[in-house]
Amino acid sequence: MTNLKEVARKAGVSPSTVSRVINNHPYVNEEKRNRVLQVIEEINYIPNINAIHLKKGKTNLIGVVIPFSNHPYFSQLIQGISEEAIKLNKKIVLFQTSYDNDQEIDALEMLKLKQLDALIICSRNISLNIIEQYVEYGPISIFEDITHSKLRTTYIDHYKAFYTALNHLYEHGHRNISCAINRKNSTSSLLRIAAYKDFCKEKSLTFNKKMIYENYVLLEDGYILAKDLNKSPTPPSAIIVSGDNTAAGLLLSINNDAKEHLSIIGFENHKISEMLNLTTIEIPLINIGKSLFNQLYDNNITHHFFETKLIKRNSVKNINC
Repeated sequence: MTNLKEVARKAGVSPSTVSRVINNHPYVNEEKRNRVLQVIEEINYIPNINAIHLKKGKTNLIGVVIPFSNHPYFSQLIQGISEEAIKLNKKIVLFQTSYDNDQEIDALEMLKLKQLDALIICSRNISLNIIEQYVEYGPISIFEDITHSKLRTTYIDHYKAFYTALNHLYEHGHRNISCAINRKNSTSSLLRIAAYKDFCKEKSLTFNKKMIYENYVLLEDGYILAKDLNKSPTPPSAIIVSGDNTAAGLLLSINNDAKEHLSIIGFENHKISEMLNLTTIEIPLINIGKSLFNQLYDNNITHHFFETKLIKRNSVKNINC
């Protein structure tokens, strides 16, 4: 295989001159530049991109860690990240981890080995202590509210958002309220469950762990959730679902009579919630994705907060207390 030294020999120049030509260095004699380019074309020489990146100390590649891509929540984050990456001529490398620790560590190891310039973590399973050990190898931003961290953070107030949804249902007369989440032990779910507990205490409602339904994330999970709700000896009059996709699946899986007796609030304000007139909590995910990317280029460690908003539609009904 032809290497850089072979190109230099054939062109009658030094290897450093060939390197400068390949990297578009301005201070190269025009006649030498043309000789090098002619040899490169004649022998069809392809530079070792990895070696060039290693020498420059950057790859223009940004890693993005997501658990899965078939969900609007993460696709909107990726959209925001990608829109900003294009502006700076950066490429995105996706790590779809399914919350597998080894997969998440693989992304961090690529940062350590200089195969990535920076890393964005949209959702995680591994501990923060592990992640923070890799900060010295490149900037890392994460979609999570973390205080006193070496990580760049963009976040929302999950506790407040969930409490707002609960209060909206309470104001419409609901007292038997359930919630459906994905991973019970994730940072966001823990905050939402805390809001649920505190709300029940403040309103003198009975807190029942069985009213928290776990492992619902996709559209088709809404059908499973509908069946699980039907099995309950005391079905709720209202439910908060921590994702518009699953909330939409639930709404589409119940009959018209059930729709009159079950109020539903989703999360995200995805297009499907608008189409189905689904009350939801708006999370500005595209702008959050943009923030996560741009934070990588802040000179200092920054923390950006985004507000959420209750979008009132027709899926919440008034009932008699």
